[in-house]
Amino acid sequence: MKILALSGSLNPQSTTKRAVKIVIAAAKKQGAEVELFDFRENPLPMFDTRSDESTYPETVQLFKQKMLEADGYILGSPEYHGSVSGVLKNALDFIGARELEGKPAALVATAGGALGAINTLNTLMIICRTLHAWALPMMVSVPQSYMAFHADGTLKNPKLQQRLEELGVKLVDTVKIMRKK
Repeated sequence: MKILALSGSLNPQSTTKRAVKIVIAAAKKQGAEVELFDFRENPLPMFDTRSDESTYPETVQLFKQKMLEADGYILGSPEYHGSVSGVLKNALDFIGARELEGKPAALVATAGGALGAINTLNTLMIICRTLHAWALPMMVSVPQSYMAFHADGTLKNPKLQQRLEELGVKLVDTVKIMRKK
C-alpha cells in the first residue's frame, strides 16, 4: 500500500509538515509505505494549462506519476487568508480525477489563530470531491500551530496528537477496505 503525503508549505520550520509527519508515522506503524513529496526539494512551476504537458519540467511528471501510483493521500495545508496555500493548490491543479478517483485522502490543516483551519479543511474537501477522491470524514485542524508543538515534533495537546495519529490509522484502514472492492 502506497500513500503519498503533501505538505503545502515551503517554510523550513513548517508546522503543517510537522502535523503531516505525525499522520505519516501512524500510517507507517500500520504497515503503509508512505512518501512525503517535498515541494522545497521538488518545486513545481505555476500551472498554466499548456496544451503540451511534456514541456513541463521533470518534477511535474514525477509528481503526477507518484499521485497516480498512490493508493491514498495525506493532504496538509496551512490556512492562508482563509483557504488552502498557493503551493498546494498549484500542485493539485496539475492533477485530475485520473490520479485521485476512488482513493481516500486524510486532510490536515494548521492555522496561526485560535479558531483553527476549518475553512482550509472545507476547501480541501471540496477539491477532493471535485477530483473524485474520498476525503475521510475525520479531519484535523491544529490551531495556534506556531506554539502547538514540542521541540521533538509532537503536539503539546495529547488529544490533538492522538487525533492526528488516529487519522493515519483510519487512512490505512480505509485504503485496505477500498482495495478489497
